[in-house]
Amino acid sequence: MMSKLQGKYELLKEETNLRQRQTYIQVGMLVAFCGLSCVAVFATWSMIYRQNLIIPPTLIDIPAYWRDRIAQYETVIQHGHRSGDELPPPVTGRNVSFHGDNDDDDDDDRDWSRSRTRAHAVPQRVKQLDNERILPSRLGNYIYSQEAASGQPVRPKLVCYYTTPDLGTVPSGLRHILLPEHIDPLLCTHLNIGIIGIDNCTLLIDENVRASLNRTKALKRTNPALKILLWIGGGSVGGFSAMVENHANRKRFIQSVKGTLEQYRLDGIDLDWEFPDSGGKRRMHFSQLLHEIRREYQREHRTYILSVAVAPQATLAYLAYDVGEINSYADYVNLMSYDFHFYSPDLPQTGLNAPLYRRPGEVALLATLNINASVHYWLSAGLERSKLIVGLPTYGHSYTLVNPFNTRIGAPAAGNGRVGMFGFASYSEVCWFRRHNIYVLEAYDEATCSPYLHAGTEWISYDDERSVGCKADYIVANGLGGAMVFSLNTDDFGAYCADNALYEPPAGAPPTFPLLRKVRSVLFGGGDSRSTDGGVH
Repeated sequence: MMSKLQGKYELLKEETNLRQRQTYIQVGMLVAFCGLSCVAVFATWSMIYRQNLIIPPTLIDIPAYWRDRIAQYETVIQHGHRSGDELPPPVTGRNVSFHGDNDDDDDDDRDWSRSRTRAHAVPQRVKQLDNERILPSRLGNYIYSQEAASGQPVRPKLVCYYTTPDLGTVPSGLRHILLPEHIDPLLCTHLNIGIIGIDNCTLLIDENVRASLNRTKALKRTNPALKILLWIGGGSVGGFSAMVENHANRKRFIQSVKGTLEQYRLDGIDLDWEFPDSGGKRRMHFSQLLHEIRREYQREHRTYILSVAVAPQATLAYLAYDVGEINSYADYVNLMSYDFHFYSPDLPQTGLNAPLYRRPGEVALLATLNINASVHYWLSAGLERSKLIVGLPTYGHSYTLVNPFNTRIGAPAAGNGRVGMFGFASYSEVCWFRRHNIYVLEAYDEATCSPYLHAGTEWISYDDERSVGCKADYIVANGLGGAMVFSLNTDDFGAYCADNALYEPPAGAPPTFPLLRKVRSVLFGGGDSRSTDGGVH
């Protein structure tokens, strides 16, 4: 009898264990099914979503010289990879110390002081020029500011670039075309207008540039301290090579410059040759051109400004420029410290447009692709702090991700993004994309003062008010000459970041040019352009 009961008990226990195992298996299968269902739904939704992102309309037409500059940089990247990422030899004989240098990647290195005490310029050397003793200009080509006259440090410059639009086909009401009269004359200290080509060793000024120069005269009436310059050159502008090759051609060019400056009553020129031949004679000829322009200015007692726009990367700058000669003859140098990373078949990955510092893990060539490394190179090569104007972009670069789930900096990219044109995205387009899509993830890289965002397969590196403010702090803390904003056309002049309207902004809308206003507030210590005198020379 006991054995029968014991057998029944064993059978019942075995059946109970079996049911428990079946229950566990069913629960596990249910959990796995739910997980797989969630993954499938998410993956399907992501695929549908990334194909149905709301892409903003193209708000600006990217000029050809922007793409040509990128092509030049791609050549540098290719050369760097072929040569094993060899860097230029270090420049000796000059020590450069910075607030905020992060060579050791320490957080303390980036904890700069926000003090507005600026470094005093190194005394200029007098250069002997064919039996003439010419003192290179240091303070705006002998136009002395009140601070300089009283022995105080010169106030910083805020240089703005403006690309003239096609004024003959301007649609009425649309805000994506910046007209000359819509530029706030109280924001910038220097305004470079172009782009102006060179034809037969003379300036080639088309009708759009001519009309813009005439229409910007009203800006000078509002702010007489504003300096307006001719912006000559650019990536797609030819004529430099033939013009600089002999003295006769250079003289003809200088006469054309003088005539144009007198005709439109302008304040000087900005030379943007992208770029002199690597280490060839044209590098020397460019220095001769600067020498002869400066000499012509001073012989005729002109107060015209001579500025130069230069490549930031040491790998290109070392071969293209004689920094000592540029320092002798140029009033200041606009460092094009942007386009450090963009989509390239040779480096198909996401990257930051204008990082302030290198990121951890970046070595060799990649370690030089940031603002801090570029500033280090130009100062160590002989350029004075007060002449170095650091460029800050108002646009970003868009990418198409290979894998929408890999969204880190340095993620594989399949090509340019759909936002913007040719991978260039204005700040207005970035704001438009951010506001009209429901699943946009934004991130901010503290190490480089750079934001980026992504949605689906779209990935965009850009600059916002926080990042340009961080970089302007760097300029002030290190006693540099000021900031250059490139460009007014790609800042949010149409207030897309403030409202959803595609046409005229509503009454009482927040101010336009938010990035430019932020840079100015840091450089000059005031949030309102009208609270700070624009008279910087």
